[in-house]
Amino acid sequence: MLLRTRLTIILSLAFLLVVTLLVLVGLRRESLMDERFAEVAIAGQLSLWAQLVEEQAAELQDAGEELVSAPEFASAFGATALRAAARNVTGAIIATGGADLIQIVQPDGLLLFSSEPRAEERPMLDAGSLDRLIAQGGSIAGVRQDRPDRYVVLVALPIIAQGRTTAVAILAIDAIKVLRRFSAAFGAPSYLVSLRGRLVRATEPDVWALANRPEVPPREASFGVAEGDGRLYSVTGVPVPDFSGGTAGTLVTLRDSTESLAAMRDLASSALLAVGGFVLMILTGLYLYLKRGFRPLEGAISVLRALSQGNTKVRMEESGSGEIRRIADAVAVFRRNAVQLEEHRQHQARLRQRQERLIRRQMERLAQTLEDDGRAQVMEDLKEIVQRRIEHAGAASEVEQQDEQLGMLASLLQRMSARIADQHHRLTELVAELREAIVTRAKLAGLQQELEIAKQLQLSILPRPLPPREDVVVHGVMLPAKEVGGDFYDFFFIDEHRLAVVVADVSGKGVPAALFMAITRTLLKATSLFTPSPGACLERLNAFLAAENDQMMFVTLLYGLVDLRSGSFSYACAGHNPALLRHSDGRVVALPTTGDVALAVVEDATYQERVAQLQPGDALLLYTDGITEAFDPEGDLYGEERLMAAWSKAPVAAGPATAAGSLVEQVHGFERGQPQTDDVTCVVLKLLHLAP
Repeated sequence: MLLRTRLTIILSLAFLLVVTLLVLVGLRRESLMDERFAEVAIAGQLSLWAQLVEEQAAELQDAGEELVSAPEFASAFGATALRAAARNVTGAIIATGGADLIQIVQPDGLLLFSSEPRAEERPMLDAGSLDRLIAQGGSIAGVRQDRPDRYVVLVALPIIAQGRTTAVAILAIDAIKVLRRFSAAFGAPSYLVSLRGRLVRATEPDVWALANRPEVPPREASFGVAEGDGRLYSVTGVPVPDFSGGTAGTLVTLRDSTESLAAMRDLASSALLAVGGFVLMILTGLYLYLKRGFRPLEGAISVLRALSQGNTKVRMEESGSGEIRRIADAVAVFRRNAVQLEEHRQHQARLRQRQERLIRRQMERLAQTLEDDGRAQVMEDLKEIVQRRIEHAGAASEVEQQDEQLGMLASLLQRMSARIADQHHRLTELVAELREAIVTRAKLAGLQQELEIAKQLQLSILPRPLPPREDVVVHGVMLPAKEVGGDFYDFFFIDEHRLAVVVADVSGKGVPAALFMAITRTLLKATSLFTPSPGACLERLNAFLAAENDQMMFVTLLYGLVDLRSGSFSYACAGHNPALLRHSDGRVVALPTTGDVALAVVEDATYQERVAQLQPGDALLLYTDGITEAFDPEGDLYGEERLMAAWSKAPVAAGPATAAGSLVEQVHGFERGQPQTDDVTCVVLKLLHLAP
């Protein structure tokens, strides 16, 4: 950035700062004047409102004293007598305009009489004020919002008969009367707004709508400006105190101040435009003056920039006087020195090139002893030395040039030493890694052999096919996701007519799941022989598995018994997928689950038992979530709907083995080569005939 530009910016900022401070001072002075005016307006509004309310309360007080001193109340005791007296006395007062509403309230707060009976009519005096009036005597007067749509000025006086207070008389008049008097005295429309911001009473509602319903703070005095329909309104809001010392609402006045406020805005806009024009004119003149004064200096700077880039042919025009002439003489001296320096630099550059060629040849010979990566790195270092020579070709003195040469030579030798040491270190590490790899390979081969043996052992404990029978046929399939899996299935006869079938999924994968699976299968088979009920059998099995289950493993399981004489299938489910029943006509239904938790989760868990009816030709499918939670390459889930559709079309007539193989093939086809993420297990049972 040019010097003249910097000076222009600095002076401009300083000038703008001064102008801004003056404008802010003016705005603050105007704001203080507005605040003072607002304080005066608010104080006058509060004083006028208080005076009018006091006058209205005095009129109510006179009417109230006339009411409570009526002879009818002197001998009125009890609710009935008080109501009768109120009917005789209050009519005349309301007819003469002394009050709009009169209520007679018992000391306990019960409303006895109201001149405007309405549904859910309540006393206009709260319980605390009522108690205070009865205890202290005298009267209570003030403003109150007795309904959401009305403000009233009320006076409450005790009715005394034979030396005791028998009731309290409350006289009220609609606050709109006071509001109209206030508006006439103030010379502007007036409004009463509730604490929720709702307009309750208004002298000119159309003006309120034209001013776009201005918002005012509910509990504090405020002064502002509202705009609507092309007019400007001065908005003054003061809190209206109620008779209990709180705030009943807000008294708002709207004064049409369009002419005065518009004139003030026009004056402020004109002043700002004038100040802006003056500032722009001053800044423009300052910029032109500095540009003309600094033009010779910019010519000298251009010559110096050319000399710094090695162009010694450029010359300084001999123009100007005073400081500009002295600058030209200094530039000429600098040019002569630059020419001499360039000649000396060229000589040193030739000497340095000869030294670098010698070092380069020696380094290239030494690099031949390194491996390919090290050799390539050394060649990169040599190229970097050449680049550094070009970048540092402008050394200031011969001493500095020699120091630079020695520094480059030391750096080059240090890098070469580091390359050789690094190569030796990597060769040593490579030999150590090779030895570890040989040992690891031998261990891996042994582990793979052990896992293969474990896989064969796991497959060997699966049930053997049942001998050919005329009443039932069953077949199971299990495909582990790893060398060994956590799923298992089993089917065996409890007695001559009951066939047990089970499918389970152990949490986790690999060897731990396989061991837990073997334990579960063994305990289940042993327990089922002594506990024929599926639910009771799972409860005993859960107690065995949950005891001392430090590894926090669990297993989901579906266990059922098929009675070959009746075709009933009683089963219990421990958090497992529901069995799918396919009827002989191809319809598939999911058997209801019991909603019980998995085994080994809760030690004293109970398991319910359900019963389904099988007919000859019906088939059952028991499976694990490895089927329903298979994924295709797009990440879509196989799901229960696809499984039910595939089960309804499976070739059950060809036998359970064919049907199970068809289901597994469809799952693999859905995965389209995706790796199997979970064990795939299913059992197909088909009832052929009922045993005699």
